[in-house]
Amino acid sequence: MQEARRSEEEAESSSVQIDHRYLRSAIEFAVAIADAGQRLRPPLAYPAALKPFLKQRRVPAAALGKLRRAIEADDDFRVRLAAGALPELVDPIGIEWLRRENGWEDRVAELISSAQEAEEHADAETALRRAERRREAAEQVGVRTRAELTQLQARIDELTRSIDAERQRAEGASAETASMRRELADARVAVRHANDRADAARQRLERVEAERDSESHRAVAAEAQRDQLLADRAERDGLRIPPGRIGELGELARTARTLADRLGGLVDLRSGRRQPLALPGGVRSGSPRATEFLLRAPAVLVLVDGYNVAKLAWPDEELVVQREHCLDAVDAVARRYGSEITVVFDGADVVGSHARKRRLARVAYSPTGVIADDVIRAEVTATAADRPVVVVTNDQAVRRDVAAAGANVLSSENFVAAAR
Repeated sequence: MQEARRSEEEAESSSVQIDHRYLRSAIEFAVAIADAGQRLRPPLAYPAALKPFLKQRRVPAAALGKLRRAIEADDDFRVRLAAGALPELVDPIGIEWLRRENGWEDRVAELISSAQEAEEHADAETALRRAERRREAAEQVGVRTRAELTQLQARIDELTRSIDAERQRAEGASAETASMRRELADARVAVRHANDRADAARQRLERVEAERDSESHRAVAAEAQRDQLLADRAERDGLRIPPGRIGELGELARTARTLADRLGGLVDLRSGRRQPLALPGGVRSGSPRATEFLLRAPAVLVLVDGYNVAKLAWPDEELVVQREHCLDAVDAVARRYGSEITVVFDGADVVGSHARKRRLARVAYSPTGVIADDVIRAEVTATAADRPVVVVTNDQAVRRDVAAAGANVLSSENFVAAAR
């Protein structure tokens, strides 16, 4: 602290020997640099005393002393000025005053002496031309500085555009990643459903094969017993039938039974098979009018594949929210069209989650090990053949099976549209 005060006092004592007017070029150079430095980013720091003179082309003589003291008090600013001071911009006295190298005071005294002698022989016009050249040089420096600033600003704008473009690409990549994740989740659900359907079909096939084998064994045993009974009866009646002819009679009996079974099946098929509802003339399948006709049909039972509708209409929501939205939509359809609706969801572990609100539709959940698709198929089969059934789903396998059973099919998109 004391060393700084001592160096400041030495600077003031030494600077007193220099008349302010001999430092005009250096002081005006300092003002010009401070003005140009304000357009930099970050701006150049400078003494506050220079601020009122930044826009003036020439510093008044009365202000030279004040500005000189401000520059001498700010060593950092003075050092920056010394580094940029050129002979074209600052006269030798000013350069020595700014740089303050060893012996500068003696050199300044000599320069002042020479300047005083020159002043005695120089006229005002020569001094004016010299000052004008310095001013023009300073203006050239200012022009170069502005050009550099313009170039830097253009580079900043280019970098800003590049950053914005990278940000947009990053946002696009994030959106694409989110979409791919949703597609992957849907694909996993579809694979799980397909595996569940395959397991269920495999179990049904095993049961059917076991029943077939059992029936085949019983049929063979029954035929053998029947042949033996026929042989015993023929022997009691005094008829002699060769063993080979008994087999022929058994074959004729089996053929007659098969024919009777086929005739009975044809009769049952024509009298008890469910028939899909026929659309009125001029009504196109899949149109809003067709949707309204199917939902308003008398005594119709509407079976809704719950998660198929929910995941289509609200793909970004959580599963429990999707389920609530789906049930609200079903209630809206039941209220608007008076339909009797049953909604089927996968999973017995979520039973009762809909009970917080009174619902107009019946809600069913597939039991453990069974998928909702099979519950819907079973509902169609269990419903009386004379009652129309409409199944709401986009699952192609379910649509194909229930259509074969005589039910009408309605897309999930059309059902959601009818609820809005």
